[in-house]
Amino acid sequence: MGGAEGSGLRLAGKVALVTGAAHERGIGRGIALCLAEEGADVAVNDVAYEDMGRELVAEIEAMGRRAGFYRASVAERGAVDDLIARVRSDLGGLDIVCSNAGVADWQAFTEITEESFDRIVSVNLTGAFNVGQAAAKAMVAAERGGRIVFTSSVHVQMGFPTMAVYGSTKQGVRALAETMAIELAPRGILVNHIGPGWVKSILNDRSPGLQTAEDEANTLKLIPIPRPAEPREMGRAVVYLCSADGDYVTGEFLRVDGGFVVGKY
Repeated sequence: MGGAEGSGLRLAGKVALVTGAAHERGIGRGIALCLAEEGADVAVNDVAYEDMGRELVAEIEAMGRRAGFYRASVAERGAVDDLIARVRSDLGGLDIVCSNAGVADWQAFTEITEESFDRIVSVNLTGAFNVGQAAAKAMVAAERGGRIVFTSSVHVQMGFPTMAVYGSTKQGVRALAETMAIELAPRGILVNHIGPGWVKSILNDRSPGLQTAEDEANTLKLIPIPRPAEPREMGRAVVYLCSADGDYVTGEFLRVDGGFVVGKY
């Protein structure tokens, strides 16, 4: 296991996989770094941004952890099965899996294209299923429990115009996580999902409601903690769920949104 074992860090000796983790301004990167800072060895997965992914691997290795970059599309089941197998072989097991890869488009409901629908569903929902089931199978077979955390969204609790498909996939992730939690708890596998609000990340760069300073100011009026989140703040929530602090938490939705949901209404 990892070189941090015995150090007192909350995730010392654990092996983690984070999907969609390469981009320097992504939630996945924040998750990967926070897991590594708490002692975990980390497999960095992405289907793009390989240079950024390898930079992240080097940063994690500089902490004294083991790490590797794994290029694979979560939308392709064969690629996911191979990804899980390679991580287990390379890093000696798999204790934590964070299904974070996601995409978004902003389209009026009557203008949603088949191509956009298929792309979002294949990554956000089919991808979450692929990663979740492959991880669960591996953890059940290893008989040492584990933690699975999905990145869902405040869309689980509130709708946004032009994001019908994205919101639907995140609602699906909620149902997936809750059902997995029920079925897998007897095997020592805890399953939860986090709900980011407005995060300063690459995903939101094309959001029509965040294109100008005025747009951002109007959005901030809806958030009790009046600022966007940083990716590492999502990572710290994941650490809680994956450490001993979260030993009695499963099937939970941990909203990390600065009060966005309650502030809006």
